[in-house]
Amino acid sequence: MQEMKATHSFWNDASVPSVAVRCTRRSAESYKAHCHREFCVGAVTEGKAVMTVRNETCVLSPGLLAVIPPETVHSCNPPEGGSRSYQMAFFDAAWCRSLQEELFGRRGDFIPPAHFLVENAALYASFLQLTALLADDALPLEKSERATQFASELFISTCDRELPAPAKERDGIVPDVKEYLERRADLNITLQELAVTFRCNPYHLLRTFKQAVGLPPHAFMLNARIERAKRLLLEGMTPASVAAETGFADQSHFHKTFRRLVAATPRQFQLRPAK
Repeated sequence: MQEMKATHSFWNDASVPSVAVRCTRRSAESYKAHCHREFCVGAVTEGKAVMTVRNETCVLSPGLLAVIPPETVHSCNPPEGGSRSYQMAFFDAAWCRSLQEELFGRRGDFIPPAHFLVENAALYASFLQLTALLADDALPLEKSERATQFASELFISTCDRELPAPAKERDGIVPDVKEYLERRADLNITLQELAVTFRCNPYHLLRTFKQAVGLPPHAFMLNARIERAKRLLLEGMTPASVAAETGFADQSHFHKTFRRLVAATPRQFQLRPAK
């Protein structure tokens, strides 16, 4: 019997800007460690996945939710020789902070869940219902309502109410270096240039950045290029034009990097169901 080919589908809608969805079936493809601007929630529906977040590694199986705070380095890959099916939702970080403010009555940074794995049958079922609804032809109002309901229940059930120290206080120059790299991600920036710009020793900058972010500066910059590439692809730009716009030497390099970080090709990511 021939093995079924992996499939990837992506959904987003300008009328429901708070959330986007990915559905992948029977994929054995792996991700490199990466991060997202959004708050990510994922569920394996078939098989298993090995999830690493910062320095923690665990096994994600059906019935569990993975919850990844914004800008948190992670990977979630199948065991060697295996495959998995999964659903992912990407919630806008500013929308999440606004919702948490309404729920908890406090302004400030995103309040992360206490753990990266959530074992809650009701939330797991609710999440799968949400991703199915979002990718369906329901009214935008219903989609927005269900996204708000799910996120609220998740935050109330799992959030650690102890707010972390402000990023600039906790990580020194790292937030400024991240912003610098994101704004100039299409350029070929050197470690020496960063050290001169931020008036510090290159080794100190590299060690501090990697310790705080979980990626060295070059990997963070590539991640920023791919995040921008995803936005440009959704705006309708061709993969070849996106490659040039985001600083890749050629389309082949862009394609390989995109696939390593997204576990799908630029064209697969760009194809969306007709409205």
